Amino acid sequence: MTRKSQHWLAVTGLALAATVALAGCVSTGGAGSSAAVTKDAAGPLVLQSRFTGAEKSGLEAVIKAFDKKGEGKVQLNSLPTTTFDTQLPSYLTSKNPPDVYTWYAGQATRDFADQGLLLNLSDVWKKSLGNYSSALKTLSSTSSGEQVFVPSDYYWWGVYYSKSEFKKLGITPPKTWNDFLTDSAKIKAQGVTPITMGLSDNSWLAAAWFDYLDLRINGAKYHLALLAGKHSYDSAPVRKVFAAMKQILPDLSPSILGTSYNQSISDLSTGNAAMYLAGAFIETAVPTAERKDLGFFQFPIIDPSVPVSEEAPTDGFMVSAKTTRPTLAKEFLEFAASAKGQSLLLNGEDGISLAVNPSATQTMDALSTQGKNMLQSASQVTQFFNRDAGDAQQTPADTALTQFIAEPNNLDAILKAWQASAVKLRAGS
Repeated sequence: MTRKSQHWLAVTGLALAATVALAGCVSTGGAGSSAAVTKDAAGPLVLQSRFTGAEKSGLEAVIKAFDKKGEGKVQLNSLPTTTFDTQLPSYLTSKNPPDVYTWYAGQATRDFADQGLLLNLSDVWKKSLGNYSSALKTLSSTSSGEQVFVPSDYYWWGVYYSKSEFKKLGITPPKTWNDFLTDSAKIKAQGVTPITMGLSDNSWLAAAWFDYLDLRINGAKYHLALLAGKHSYDSAPVRKVFAAMKQILPDLSPSILGTSYNQSISDLSTGNAAMYLAGAFIETAVPTAERKDLGFFQFPIIDPSVPVSEEAPTDGFMVSAKTTRPTLAKEFLEFAASAKGQSLLLNGEDGISLAVNPSATQTMDALSTQGKNMLQSASQVTQFFNRDAGDAQQTPADTALTQFIAEPNNLDAILKAWQASAVKLRAGS
């Protein structure tokens, strides 16, 4: 079947407006820079990408179609996500950086724009993105209102599981937190690890638990304010989040901090672990023969009085302020953001993302349809911890959350250190 994103994009308006209002407390108000180039340099446009799996094939399809247009060539450099994320600041501050980058919408992009490292793309929006929602435009803008990002797609998060394993264990997807804890105990009693994560090489995955617990306990408004520095991590509301997190610690493998992402996927696929809170990207990591057995459920409700919000990270492109090919970069982004470009991108991604262009169409499977419906029913959407707080804030969060898993009785010191690190980073930004 085909789908269009208009309803979800309307739903995001309030959430994204709140995100940007709060982001103003963090950013310096700087705008994206415009490259002082009158004529593009010779050679291909260099696109630095953090996609190496199914997303890469979609991006390759877009590049192939663009190259055929004869406006210029694009050279794709693909790196593992962790490597890309670590090296991105060095790319952008180098003397001769790559031209275009895949990246995250929101504060993670504004942080670079505030340093004058990004090309102003407002003319791209004015010329070619008139059918994009105002919510997406806000999400792609600096605190001063200039656009420095072109969104391409978004995706959902959920608690993934094997349908055949759940049936074998006598489990049905829980809807409430109490049911989730009861099911976890039942799973553990049968010799299966209830929850897995790949924390040894992707410690940021623990932040998904913090995000969702905070959204379910304190709500999206508080969560976004917390991540923007308006509240302290060393506070009573955050302690409630950790109290809930402590409830799942017995359901993790004792070696969870030493479990790699690949091992965690293997544990889920082989039935050694039953559940995995993850984004849709996990679907392409599961062996192809087992994907039809994969299911997910919405993160359980904890307090019915709290409006139900969901994580819906938005991806796209940004351009270095030092690019020597600004015209070609903008032409490529205009094509990538078009209905044709997004259809190529999304149909090459194995159904793990949803297009932001309301005119784009894509083939939907059962999981992507479920994900779309879940996001459309949400009262508000957030991005993810680093995207809402700023990328620099991810490391203190990772440290706090993994320390808590290792030493849950040391919460006072953990929260005090987390808050101190967050304040220090904001003061130096």
